[in-house]
Amino acid sequence: MDSFVFIGNDNISLQFLEKVIDKKKPYYIITGEDRISGRGRKLSPSPLVKISEKYSIEILKTSNPNSIEFIEILKRKRIPEFFLLFSFGYILKKEFLEIPKRMSVNIHPSLLPKYRGAAPINRVIMDGEKKSGVTFFKMDETLDGGDIICQKSFELKPYMDSLELREKMVDVASDIFLNFDWNKPFQLSKQDDKLATYAKKIKKKELFIDLEKDPNEVVNHINGLSEYGIKCRIGKYNVKIRKSVPSDYIVEKWNLKISQKGEMLLGCSNGSISVLKIQPEGKGIMDVKSFINGYKINTGEKICVEYSE
Repeated sequence: MDSFVFIGNDNISLQFLEKVIDKKKPYYIITGEDRISGRGRKLSPSPLVKISEKYSIEILKTSNPNSIEFIEILKRKRIPEFFLLFSFGYILKKEFLEIPKRMSVNIHPSLLPKYRGAAPINRVIMDGEKKSGVTFFKMDETLDGGDIICQKSFELKPYMDSLELREKMVDVASDIFLNFDWNKPFQLSKQDDKLATYAKKIKKKELFIDLEKDPNEVVNHINGLSEYGIKCRIGKYNVKIRKSVPSDYIVEKWNLKISQKGEMLLGCSNGSISVLKIQPEGKGIMDVKSFINGYKINTGEKICVEYSE
């Protein structure tokens, strides 16, 4: 794919483009307008702005890619063979998708038709799946329902977190993109809508600990949302748990135990979990031993959902 425009709007878009741009450079980049984010409520540009500046690639920002005005701008520019989209966040209309000479292609981090939608990387871990993959498909006006160009599956490593899975997705997607023969005609295959599942957007209420579940469910929840962190209160400290694994220890539910090996165990239904990475409020992510020693955490600390921002 030597003739393409890249479309994306977040960190996974950036990671992919960084992997391929030295070998295949887009005509230009389409991304979203600056957004208000963070505690300071400041305008932040798309992550793709920096790479566009580094490689002197034109970037077009839009908050309404389907508008007549924006589509007219695209039609006046150099028309590529392909639009290549990876995590843009908009349902695009036919008028937009038909601008390229050949087709608009979407990279989706799941084995379609499973996990269509906003959060496939998170949901596949949260659901305890053992396998996932990457799908390239021809875009239409449906939500991730277009005909499949190619896809590649892989096994998930035990207790993989969402940040690790995102890196794996980028590696697989970039390998497919760089090695697929985009110049020759290729066959498309229909998705079976009866097998489709939906990976709904992550809600704020999901970002809190729930120790009423069994260890595997708790671990899947934490690791599936590792880029956000799962909030709870340990003793007098607000924290976000970033990674965990199940433990064989029996610990009273909603209580903390420090094992002889220095593990920090949280009691849940029918067992416990061992916390591997944690982030105290206002601090960076740290390993659990640094947290235990630095914050003087002891066996018997209570765990609760209460978390004040």
